Order: sequence, then C-alpha cells, then structure tokens
Amino acid sequence: MKLGIVATGGGALNDTIAEVDALGFDAFYVVDHPSFDQPDAWTYLAWVAGQTQHMRLGTHVTGMPFRPPFQLAKQIVTVDSLSNGRAVLGIGTGYEYADFEPYGFEMLDFLGRIEQLEEGIQIMKSFWTQETTEFSGKHYQLEGGATFSPKPVQKPHPPIIIGLNRRGALLRLAARQADAINTWQLGPAQVAELAEHARAACNDIGRDPASLAITSDLILARGQTQEAADQIAGGIAQMARGWGRSELVTQWNHGGVLFGDGDNMLEQIAAFAELGVEEVDISSSDFDDIAWFSENVVAKSP
Repeated sequence: MKLGIVATGGGALNDTIAEVDALGFDAFYVVDHPSFDQPDAWTYLAWVAGQTQHMRLGTHVTGMPFRPPFQLAKQIVTVDSLSNGRAVLGIGTGYEYADFEPYGFEMLDFLGRIEQLEEGIQIMKSFWTQETTEFSGKHYQLEGGATFSPKPVQKPHPPIIIGLNRRGALLRLAARQADAINTWQLGPAQVAELAEHARAACNDIGRDPASLAITSDLILARGQTQEAADQIAGGIAQMARGWGRSELVTQWNHGGVLFGDGDNMLEQIAAFAELGVEEVDISSSDFDDIAWFSENVVAKSP
C-alpha cells in the first residue's frame, strides 16, 4: 500500500516540506480551486519539486474547465522536469459554484463538463506524445499542427488520475483515458461498489481492469472516536453540498476517516488494501499530525 498526503492548507507546510519528504510518504498532493486562498497549485508544485527528492507531486484535483489544455500540459511538464519524473495529474470536472462564474469560467452541465474533460485529456496526451497536434472538438479547437516541447520525463506521459465518487459517465471516461481513479472520503464498502463498476467499465472496452488503479483520500482524525469521526465526516459533507457537490457523492461517514490510534488506522487501511486500493492519502496540513502518522502508520505499514 502506498501512502500519501493531500495538503489542504495552502502553504502551511512550506517551512517543513523537506522534512515531510523524508518521512516516507509516497506522494504529496495539493487541492486546486480558483476560489481558495492558496498559491496556484502547479506553480507551487514546481517550487516543491526543488525542495524534495522522493515524493510524487500532483493535484487532487485540478478542474479541467479552469485551465486551457496547452497551459496545463506545459505546467505539468515543468513539474515533471524539475522533479525528475515525479509529476502526477489529478484531474476532474470541477464542481464548486464559486470556482466558475466569479472568475469568468462557464459552468456547463455535468455531461458537458465530462466532454470538456475528455477533450482536454486527449489534447494533453497528444501534446506529450506526438510531434504535432490538431484537434477539433466541441469545446476545444486546434488548427495548423500545434507543436509542443519539451516532452515529459515520464513516458508516455505523467500518470492521469480522475477524481470521482460514483459510477456513470465519468467512470466510463476514466476507463477510456485514465491510469487511476481517486475517491474522496468514501469508506471501504462504498469503494468496493465503485471498484466493481470500474471493472465492468474496463471490461466493456476490452481493457484489463487491473490497469486502472484505485486511490482513496481519507480524513485524518488522530485520537478521535468513531462517533467523532462520523461527526467530522457529516460536517464536511454538509459544507461540500453547500459548495455544489451532490448528496449522491457525499454520503460520508467514519468509513472515510482514519481515526483512533495507529493500530486502528492500520486496520482501516488494510480494509482498503483488501479491495485492491493501491494508495491511501491523508488530508492534512498539520506537520505534527503528519509526523505522528509517519511514525505510527507509515513506518508500520506492510
């Protein structure tokens, strides 16, 4: 099982990022919302690349509607180059109302945003792997054979992870275009159901289901009881629904929260591993909690 961090507090770990890199985590992700009070995600990751040597670096997740494909492809390659091949693209459709119209971004309906996401991924893959790119789609048009350089360090391109919490059109898109899917705050039973649908989506297009990895973001609640974990998850669900996430994808409870002591967390993580989840990432920007998790969970994880 790989273990990573989702830094939710902007630059809260700036002074300790090199120490975090030495704690044994496999990956370091940042959130990416135009409306959040935080540095630009990919600019920040370029800086983090120069301060670290081990962790893979990416977003959970960048919204495709907020970045033109050329710009995003170039930003990711920059991080990939500066980190010597450690960039990871976590990407999604965007969902928070406050991220769209206040900043000049049109919020299409969900199926429209899925189309926009697939077109954007196709263009970026073409930039990364082909000498010239031409594309004619509903949301993006490239004419005249656009060129792109430099190419990524990772071949054929950095891993692409699509954030989703339910079956349907977005999961089918992930089966066509992604290397992995990322769930947030879902418990093992919910992930198990989603994994079954992911296998079916892959089988429907002749893809080996094992080639579509599953990763899961969980809340870190050190020393808390199961009851407190339920309250934490419920409070975040209410907040997320106010931002624009649907009730269908925010059925959160203690299953998506790592709570109690290190031994209890190891048991919780083992339940995800049994389902085939390849990476669990804790949401935290508190260095003391992260260091504790490293000593009591990362160091003891199989």
